[in-house]
Amino acid sequence: MQKTKYPGVHRHPNGRYRVEVNARCPKTGKRLRKRKTIDVRNATDANEFLVDWRQRLESPSQATRRVRLSTVATAWLDGKLSTLKASTADHYGRVLGCYIIPVLGTIFLDALERADIERWRDAQVAEGLAPTTVNSRLRVLKTMLADECDAEGLRNPAARVGAVPRVGKGRRKERRMVREFDLPRCPDNQLSPEELRRTLAAARDLVPQWYPLLATLAMTGARFGEVSALRWEDVDYTDGSITIRAAHWRGIVGSTKTSDVRVLPLEPELARVLRRHRIELVRDQHPGLPSGLVFPSRVGKAIKGASSLRKPLAAAYSAAGVKRWVTPHGFRRSLNNAVRLHASEIVVRSLTGHSTEEMTSHYSTVAMGEKSKAIRAAYAPVLRAMGSDGDIVET
Repeated sequence: MQKTKYPGVHRHPNGRYRVEVNARCPKTGKRLRKRKTIDVRNATDANEFLVDWRQRLESPSQATRRVRLSTVATAWLDGKLSTLKASTADHYGRVLGCYIIPVLGTIFLDALERADIERWRDAQVAEGLAPTTVNSRLRVLKTMLADECDAEGLRNPAARVGAVPRVGKGRRKERRMVREFDLPRCPDNQLSPEELRRTLAAARDLVPQWYPLLATLAMTGARFGEVSALRWEDVDYTDGSITIRAAHWRGIVGSTKTSDVRVLPLEPELARVLRRHRIELVRDQHPGLPSGLVFPSRVGKAIKGASSLRKPLAAAYSAAGVKRWVTPHGFRRSLNNAVRLHASEIVVRSLTGHSTEEMTSHYSTVAMGEKSKAIRAAYAPVLRAMGSDGDIVET
């Protein structure tokens, strides 16, 4: 952040400006301190915005600037883009551009009422959209309004708008994920250790090209985007560790979901699988070798999405006698559920990267041995099956 000659105006490395205003509320006399990131030509324009903003905060009745929701939403997203992950920015942009602005965009921000938002929400429910979809869009609107109403000194009309209740969650119609195999969706989206053992064994025989990826998902509990971004330099056979430092989303490689780097144990059985996988890539002179990716696609790039695993997984489930559909993300849930029966919550969070209790995680150090012990205790039969895969002969 670079200072400018104007107090309260700083320049971002990406060219935008952050303005910080100190004003006094005309109603209570209390000091107000607010920040905002704006996209203007230079520091002079940013300072003019700051002066105008201070005047509106201190004398809202005399300097009212009426803006429509479409303008506010666009400016809000532009100011947030540099701080958002690519997937989040894409979601915000689609929701604002396709579902919020076309309906509410012409309304002035200070004239927007709670009833307007509730009508918008209820109209989507009446169209038959799932509660999760409507609530996801509502969260974007509420986040945007919370930021902008606070910055403009307005009362937030969405503050008390409730989410759509999820009625009959346990009775909803089963969704057929892969028609060729006719597998209904699993409600809890996870496998038992025995089911996982059979699934991996079937995958090794039926779809060997996908087996190393599935085994890595199962034994690390990493997200698909994290595994698809894994590089050989992140796999340390000497220390027996895998470093999760990046995630892949639609061709874009960025930070992990929590922006944290975590180190996971590389169990000897998984190490054997990855060594053989590497030997086969070199033997076949795979197009993905120059990329350094552990699991490149057929054309040598990162695998676009977890949907690539639908047919291989369905074939493995069918052969393993698993008569329901568990998504690739379900491998992560399976490890989480199995490990928590053998280890503390701190160890589980260290494996999965879920840092819900920040202070506990900050002051707790989980050794690699603890993580490995938890995995080996939870997945003993799976590891025994993987260990019987035969010896590796490097050439």
